[in-house]
Amino acid sequence: TSTQDSNVPNDPYFSEQWDMTSGSYGINATNAWSQSTGKGVTVAVIDNGVLTDHPDLEGQLLPGYDFITEPSIARDGNGRDADPTDQGNWEEAGVCAADSEASESNWHGTHVAGSIAAIMNNKRGIAGVAPNAKILPLRALGMCGGYDSDIADAMVWAAGGTVEGVPANSNPAKIINLSLGGEGTCPATYSKAIAEVNKRGAILVVAAGNDGQDTSKVAPANCG
Repeated sequence: TSTQDSNVPNDPYFSEQWDMTSGSYGINATNAWSQSTGKGVTVAVIDNGVLTDHPDLEGQLLPGYDFITEPSIARDGNGRDADPTDQGNWEEAGVCAADSEASESNWHGTHVAGSIAAIMNNKRGIAGVAPNAKILPLRALGMCGGYDSDIADAMVWAAGGTVEGVPANSNPAKIINLSLGGEGTCPATYSKAIAEVNKRGAILVVAAGNDGQDTSKVAPANCG
């Protein structure tokens, strides 16, 4: 493979996307794009939802779902519904835990969706790793985080499985991204969902966290 980046796009922030180049820590996306840009692939993003009107995701989003059962976490006044829009996960001090500090919304799901499939060569924002892939946005995290059971249901539904009370998913994903997790052993809830997802032929990609610790300590990255 060539080390010369041959497909540098015109997105203004691409120069800051060191992870995309063929440098020391890059994934060599600029050369990989000559082989594939993700066309025809659906990637489910299980996170805190997306900003559905984001200009760098215009036309990239399939109809997703909000899997948060607890209205106070969801901040949209209800339980599960067909709107995966991120309502913001800002917190006031002492609400999520006695010693928790106040924090602003991080729009994490939008960040992840953009990293995967932000529009390339539109002279705005960034370029996604697979700019011709489609994102299936699934909301399972909100204020103070979320429940394993909601995340597990989102995993099963993303792969085309049946979840009680939720309409069928007409756009099953072959790749399911979970940039989430917490310390601890793998809960049975996750193991059961992963078995269902694998049975349906989907691939799960799970983060191991940002703390440089052993993956075995973080679930669901440590699940079988």
